[in-house]
Amino acid sequence: MQTTSKRKTQTGETAASVYKSRFSDCKNIIGKIAKALEAHKGKQMADSRNWGFAGDLDEVRKQLAYALASLGDRSAVDQHGLKY
Repeated sequence: MQTTSKRKTQTGETAASVYKSRFSDCKNIIGKIAKALEAHKGKQMADSRNWGFAGDLDEVRKQLAYALASLGDRSAVDQHGLKY
């Protein structure tokens, strides 16, 4: 019987190869988030009285806190009183 770490999917993928691909995807998404935050900030600066931008970031902050908690760090969900 093969161990879980050595088992391959029907397409020949291993846990390590899928992890590597997903890790790369996550890093790419983080880079896109950073760029999108800067663009969002520019829009907010052009319309600084619009509370909608602050509302957008409340939702983004929650989602990022949950993502961090999924990686084993509950500090952000705890800091913001979120249920996880």
